[in-house]
Amino acid sequence: MKFTEDTRVKIPAILHLVRLGYQYLSLKDQNWDLDTNIFPGLFRQAISKINPGIDYADIGRLLEDVKLTLDNDDLGHAFYNKLADRSGTKLIDFENFNNNSFHVITELTYQNGD
Repeated sequence: MKFTEDTRVKIPAILHLVRLGYQYLSLKDQNWDLDTNIFPGLFRQAISKINPGIDYADIGRLLEDVKLTLDNDDLGHAFYNKLADRSGTKLIDFENFNNNSFHVITELTYQNGD
């Protein structure tokens, strides 16, 4: 049997995450932003689940705000603050953690910048 990165690392890691409750995503039918690797459809679903009653337009503005935050040259500090913020529109539900969505894929190339 030939041992490769896929057989020894990638597939076991994905299987472990799926057992922990992550949902596996095939990239074939997915649409994502190449600059940020955010999946807009999944983002909208997750935000509307975490923040019931939020307006669709507000989710779009939040997505644009997250994209701008990711462009900051601060090693992710502003994005971390946005994730950890517990007031206003939440990106993570810390009170009911099962309300959050977790996904895993095999590989996603990062194409932003250089």
